[in-house]
Amino acid sequence: MELNERIASVRKAAGLTQEQLGELVGVSRQAVSKWESGQAVPDALTITALCQKLHVSADYLLLGVDPDTASGSAASAYTPPDTCPCCGRHVGGTICPVCGYALPTAPPRGPKYAIYSAGNISKLSEAESDLQKYCGYSEEYAKMLAGQCNGSNYGSRILLRRDLPDSAAQYLAANLRDTFFGLSIVLDEGEEEDKLLLKESAMELPPSAHPEKSGLGFWGVVAAVIVALLILSIF
Repeated sequence: MELNERIASVRKAAGLTQEQLGELVGVSRQAVSKWESGQAVPDALTITALCQKLHVSADYLLLGVDPDTASGSAASAYTPPDTCPCCGRHVGGTICPVCGYALPTAPPRGPKYAIYSAGNISKLSEAESDLQKYCGYSEEYAKMLAGQCNGSNYGSRILLRRDLPDSAAQYLAANLRDTFFGLSIVLDEGEEEDKLLLKESAMELPPSAHPEKSGLGFWGVVAAVIVALLILSIF
């Protein structure tokens, strides 16, 4: 099996279309099509991204060497769940086709986590859309939850998602932090929601998955307006 065939094979095993794979690694569907037909070869950075997103080794993708077979590892015995822990949707491969979460290749370890927002939101329509895409909520529930966040005073805590393994909590936080301000990831030990919302952060937020959306952010805009008013008052 050649490189182009291995790319096509792992993409199909992940349950992704060429367009979906292209979105994950930042290229067009046409680029993926050229790789799989052998007309072009992805560069080193893209190979790295493919390995990370598709959970395969560079040895396998480039050389066809299966590390599990070579080392006799029993990791291949683990079967990922068929339900995405982030959005709750069915996953036919290794990557959720809706929210984009890559299922882990080993059993999740450690405690569960929850995510809450203790601030406002950047834009109501984006908040509703993100809750539907990344948390799997219905349109009606997403509107209700986004409305609560939008109408709350800064510091009021609204639970967005709970019972998450660590990787899923970080993935959700990375995709929600530009829309929901004041996000925190806290330990979820099965307690009542009101007690859960009293907890403080258990891990640092990951970088934004959409840095192009970040801009100045809500408080950055507020600060910029205040500075502008001070300058105008001087003159």
